[in-house]
Amino acid sequence: MEDNSKSEESKKDNAELEFEKFKFKVGIVKWFIGSVTLVVISMIIEWGFKDRAAGINEIKEYDKYATELIILNNDPVKKRMLAQYFSMVTPSEKLREGWEAYYKVVDKEYREFIKQDSLAQIRLAELQQDTLGMKNVLAERELELISGQLLENQRIKNQPIVLPDKQSVQPILYIQIGDNSNRSKANALRSKISGIGIQAPGIELVESAKNLASNEIRYYWENDAIFANSLQILLDGEGIQTNIKFIPTYKSKTKEGTLELWLK
Repeated sequence: MEDNSKSEESKKDNAELEFEKFKFKVGIVKWFIGSVTLVVISMIIEWGFKDRAAGINEIKEYDKYATELIILNNDPVKKRMLAQYFSMVTPSEKLREGWEAYYKVVDKEYREFIKQDSLAQIRLAELQQDTLGMKNVLAERELELISGQLLENQRIKNQPIVLPDKQSVQPILYIQIGDNSNRSKANALRSKISGIGIQAPGIELVESAKNLASNEIRYYWENDAIFANSLQILLDGEGIQTNIKFIPTYKSKTKEGTLELWLK
C-alpha cells in the first residue's frame, strides 16, 4: 500500500511539474507581447483532438504556434471569437477549462471595446451637430482623432482571422450545394473564404447533398485540418453550422490542401 501511495504521489508531482513548465512557457509568451492578455489560439486541432490521451501533444503544438498566432490576431474581437469557439470544441478537459477561463477574460476586454466604440460614435455625432464647436481648433482636432479611432475599430471588426504562412500548400475549397436556392449564399461566402487564404473557385450542384443530416466540411490529408477548422470558424461567424469530416481513404485521389464544403 505504501508503494502504491508513493507511486501516486510521484505521478502527481510529475503532473504538477509539467503544468508548472507549461505555465512558465505561457508566462514567456505573455512577457513577449507586453501587457496584452494571453490569447491561446490554435487552428491546428487535429493533433490531440482525435485522441484524449494526446493532451501533451496539444500543449506542445500550442507552444509552437501561440506566439505567432497571438501577434497575427491580437485584437479583442478575434480573441473573444476564437476563445469562445475552442472553449466548446476542445476535447481535452484541462485545456477546455483553460479556454473557458480565458474567454471570461477576453469577453470583458471585448465588452469594453464595444462600449468605447459606442461612446466614440455618440461623441462623433455630437461634434458633427455642433456647428459652432466645429470652428474651434480643439473640437476639430477631437473630431479628427475620434474619426480615426472609429475607422480603426471598424477595421478590427471586419478583418478576417489571419493564419500564419503555411509552407507551400495552397488550400482550395470545392463548394457543393444540394439545391440552387443555396447558390447565392455560397457565392457570397467565396470572397470571405478567400480572405482567410483558401481558394474557392466555383460552386457545383450535387443533389445528393440535400440528403445530408448537416452541412459538412471534408478534408483528406491530416495536415489540412488547420484549413478545415479555420473555415469552420468563419462559417460559424456567418451563422452556418458545419461538421468536419476527415476522410483519409480518398487521400490517394486528392492533392494536399483539397477541401470540400457540402451545403445541404
